[in-house]
Amino acid sequence: MLVRHKKILKTLLHAAHYVPVTSLAKDLRCSEKTIRNDLKALDEWMQRYPSLKIERKPSVGVLLKGDDMSKKQLLRDLLNDSEEGLSHNERQLQLLKWLLTADKPITMQQLADQFYISKSTIHYDLEEIDEWLHHFHLKLIRKPHLGLKVEGEEKNWRAALSRLVELLVDRSHYILNEQQLNMIADVLQPYEVALIEKEIHQTEKYLDFPLTDQAIISLTIHIAIAVKRIKKGYGIQMDDGQLKKLQTKKEYELAEKLARRIEAWLAIKIPKAEIGYITLHLLGARIRYDQIQVKEGTESFLNKVDREALKVARLLIENIAKNTDGRLLEDQELLLGLTIHLHSTLNRLRNGFSVTNPMLREIKQMYRYAFEMVFSLIREIENQIRITIPEDEMAYIVLHIQAALERLQTKRYQRKRAAIVCPTGSGTSRLIEAKISAVFPDVDVVGVASVSKLREVIKEKKPDLLISTVPLAKTDVPAITVSPLLREHELQMIKDFLFHIQIRSAKIDKPYKTIKEMIHKDMIFLDLPSTDRLNVIGYLAKELYERGYVEREYEQSAKEREQISSTYIGGGIAIPHGEARFIRRSAIAVAQLRVPVDWDGEKVNLVFMLANRLQENTKIKHLFQELANLSEDEDTLKKLKVSQTVQEFYQCL
Repeated sequence: MLVRHKKILKTLLHAAHYVPVTSLAKDLRCSEKTIRNDLKALDEWMQRYPSLKIERKPSVGVLLKGDDMSKKQLLRDLLNDSEEGLSHNERQLQLLKWLLTADKPITMQQLADQFYISKSTIHYDLEEIDEWLHHFHLKLIRKPHLGLKVEGEEKNWRAALSRLVELLVDRSHYILNEQQLNMIADVLQPYEVALIEKEIHQTEKYLDFPLTDQAIISLTIHIAIAVKRIKKGYGIQMDDGQLKKLQTKKEYELAEKLARRIEAWLAIKIPKAEIGYITLHLLGARIRYDQIQVKEGTESFLNKVDREALKVARLLIENIAKNTDGRLLEDQELLLGLTIHLHSTLNRLRNGFSVTNPMLREIKQMYRYAFEMVFSLIREIENQIRITIPEDEMAYIVLHIQAALERLQTKRYQRKRAAIVCPTGSGTSRLIEAKISAVFPDVDVVGVASVSKLREVIKEKKPDLLISTVPLAKTDVPAITVSPLLREHELQMIKDFLFHIQIRSAKIDKPYKTIKEMIHKDMIFLDLPSTDRLNVIGYLAKELYERGYVEREYEQSAKEREQISSTYIGGGIAIPHGEARFIRRSAIAVAQLRVPVDWDGEKVNLVFMLANRLQENTKIKHLFQELANLSEDEDTLKKLKVSQTVQEFYQCL
């Protein structure tokens, strides 16, 4: 499936009306004929979703028709299958592998012959590969009469090659077993990788903290790539001052011993700059908190970590506690976990190592309140430590904060009652019941029902939620659909589902009460013709300013905030906002857009511009929770997107 196909489907999933083919062609920068050919290909691909169909209307456009549950599943599948703009098409990965491991330029004809496809198809693939390489500051150079060649700094080359290896192996089982090693055999030598991993495990015994499995694999891949590049005559350059500073650290001594053992096994010479680079990776490697034994007490243990990491962790917790719950100050698990995480993070950032957070989109959507809190506090911290913290790293910090908040929520809310709906037999239902009881000790499984007996079970047992192995018609009780085997990601879905139910249960009669309270009818703008996100932000900010809700500077601060990190939250909704110091009175300005606007790669139909202060913590917490719920409320979103009067729009909430 091509990246362009995914973009077409995402556009159709977010569209309430027929989308003209001309609009699709303009957005994707291709011809209308290409879009029509893509739609034919998608008709065949969409057969795996029998209840969905792409309907065409001549001279009008195309519309994705089908039930909401199937649409939601399709969207989830598309989100799970994204990787920095690079399609998971096997051919593209193989093309990338050729380009990154080639010793000399490769011609288009060679690539076409190798993959049995036309040069025009290769040309399209190379456009996407070129964009992917750009993330690593590498360029795909086309040399006349010679061919194609990747150019860039050695450290960037290695970062890209490392990422490629991760893409080639099955990351859902992130281990380097024989099967995984065979997948990358033509990039890295399997016996070298296995030997390096074994030696890293030996080195780990002498570190202050144990490494995560992912950190060990990443370090193994890095050193294996370094060995490959050294053999080819390519080396890392390191500033003498930086190298001398690293040589004073315990990790350098361990990296040097590791390098000497690898030299003996593989008969190569590893220069000091390479040892320095291994040291940087050791310093920035993520460490495993769950296996750390704090025998001497918390303070004694924290003396081993980076002092700045401890300072930043305490500063973050103090500020977040002010805005949420003072009990966070007493949460030792939060202090330890966040400090341990920042210990690695700050070392990574100091040394220019970037990380990609594959959960970034989902974290921003599901935990928006915690994300905005961290985002609002992080700038002050950056000024103190003189390090820029990117949003990928911020999202990891959010997970620690959210986990602490959920621990408090668990104490605050009553146990939940669940009923299992399973038509395939008692064996399956008992397996699900056993898994639920083991993973969620605060959930009581109060009954198992067939679909035909569901009404009776709901009436008799009064469950808080239904866990079903088949899609259910609309019921009065919240329901989630899972597979009979209850895989890991489905358990996480249930956990998130339970958390949202807890928050919503108190306000179930008025699910969007806080949103409605903050929206004044004169701040609802329907059928806005704007086609640029910054124009939309400017329009709404001016309206807020003219009605006395914000200062004039609010517009610029909102635009600057948007360019740092997208405020898209899912469901075709964006929630731009500026700095609280420019707000006079709290309000929300709303725009319903005539056509979906490109919002940093996502299609947005509804814009809620927030003018509120995080200090109003209880109200703001409810606001962000309601917005998160709205982004998943297909029925309400459909009504909002087609409302033709302000009163109609307001009543939908």
